[in-house]
Amino acid sequence: MNVLDNMAVSAKVYMWKCKENIKNFFEEQQGVSNVVATIILVLIVVLLIAAFWGSLQELMSQLWEKISGKATGIEGKDSL
Repeated sequence: MNVLDNMAVSAKVYMWKCKENIKNFFEEQQGVSNVVATIILVLIVVLLIAAFWGSLQELMSQLWEKISGKATGIEGKDSL
């Protein structure tokens, strides 16, 4: 019976510590504000990409055509 009592007390202490850690995490202003700022920055970047998606695709296709149009062969191919 002593082993079961020790296990029960250990489980209660572990749960109490988890509860305290979660409570402390949400009470800290610095950690939460950094997370919120990071999420907002990622959201802004995604929204900017979505807003300019058509023009980005057009720009990339033009650049790819310029690159692939000039790449006619490998220089120095005969020396290999």
